[in-house]
Amino acid sequence: MVKGFEPSKFTNGRECLKRFKEIDGNVDTVVINQEIALDTDLMLIVNIKRINPGTKIFVIAEEESDKTKMYEYGADEVALMPLSLSPKDVSDKLLLLISKSNKLPDTNDLV
Repeated sequence: MVKGFEPSKFTNGRECLKRFKEIDGNVDTVVINQEIALDTDLMLIVNIKRINPGTKIFVIAEEESDKTKMYEYGADEVALMPLSLSPKDVSDKLLLLISKSNKLPDTNDLV
């Protein structure tokens, strides 16, 4: 965990969007699965970007066929399952998404 960041977990996209609105979009990064990303009734990625265009959205997808659609909705990164990256590579990619300067945080900032 990075100091100063408070992770939240939701069981569905509606809970996520509701909380996102409650805190006025004050979120750095959202990690969602493909099913939630492609829910056309909710349009979570589009709605998050409308509220806060600066929020980074990372989608973990099961199928490559919908990757383009997720990018069109506004996803910043899409990784396919099974993740071909090592756990360290995945964590580095997530840290880069939340980093304002696009540099990895100092390891002293990791808890």
